[in-house]
Amino acid sequence: MQFEYNQLVIIKDRKGKTYLQKLVKNGRFQTHLGLLKHSDIVGKEEGVTLVTSSGEEVTVFYPTLNEFIQKMGRKTAIIQPKDIGFIIMGVDLKPGDKVLEAGTGSGALLLALSRYVGKDGIVYSYDNRPELQEIAVKNLDKFYGGVPENVVLKHKDIISGIDEENLDAVILDFSEPWCAISEIVRALRPGGKMASYLPTIIQVERLVKELQATEMFVDVESYELLLRPWQIKGFSVRPLHRIIGHTGFLVFARLKGGKRDV
Repeated sequence: MQFEYNQLVIIKDRKGKTYLQKLVKNGRFQTHLGLLKHSDIVGKEEGVTLVTSSGEEVTVFYPTLNEFIQKMGRKTAIIQPKDIGFIIMGVDLKPGDKVLEAGTGSGALLLALSRYVGKDGIVYSYDNRPELQEIAVKNLDKFYGGVPENVVLKHKDIISGIDEENLDAVILDFSEPWCAISEIVRALRPGGKMASYLPTIIQVERLVKELQATEMFVDVESYELLLRPWQIKGFSVRPLHRIIGHTGFLVFARLKGGKRDV
């Protein structure tokens, strides 16, 4: 597949540093590595290695979702890819699912949810901060070329009510998720799953105890993920000094069937 104008690309140098670029006519990639015209990239196949004006080799790819999330615009902290992947597995997300996200933010999780539910699924993303959803729209447009048809953005706080019913999953990214438990119970289908992303263990403790008190959830579990890369180079085989440590805690739960009053 050949690169075309208006596409996003990742330019990777020999040390592995990456640069996100949108290919435009008369565009130029210029850093300490030298100059590379966008016209030199257009028409080439993905994975091509090119030489800058300073003689530095760079390789050009389409960005993965992980790479795009790391580079995209934001005003607040995002849910990191290591946590996004675990959330998707934790709620057993699959094509065709109906999912609600509370806390659109800059759209990192929303980008992944939209991809995984596919064209037959739908993601309802609630946020009472329209200025943040505007950033999410820009990121969706930049990566997908527009807001996907399977994404519905709502300027609303779910504590005041969830419009949808029979949802397969609810994913929360705001500070007081226990305030929405009654709405979640009403909106989830029996067997549906919820996940909550929280920064502190105090919030985790309160949410878990509130969920347990309803006696309507099973598999109430809490996690913290640490990602430790390794260096394997010559005779050096060791962990890297920099790891992706604490970013947030994750709480999961599964709704039982039967009575829905909380």
